[in-house]
Amino acid sequence: MGKGRDKRKRKAKKQTLREDIRAIEKAALAKLSGSEPPILGEPDAPVHAPLKPKPNLRSGAIALPQPEPEDAFVTLEPKRISK
Repeated sequence: MGKGRDKRKRKAKKQTLREDIRAIEKAALAKLSGSEPPILGEPDAPVHAPLKPKPNLRSGAIALPQPEPEDAFVTLEPKRISK
């Protein structure tokens, strides 16, 4: 069984390897150029949305219909045509 000094040595080696990997990843990300800032006055890029969003069937959520605005069902009186 590797105990004591050997165990500490392996743990230190793993730790330095992790630190090296993090440093390499950080350097690689720093080299990547970021995206250009958006041009003022131009509309945002179009994003497609689902026509009718549906909940995940296993989530237990219920899809409730959106409430209708109050003026959606306005009764109009017929116009009287004068002769």
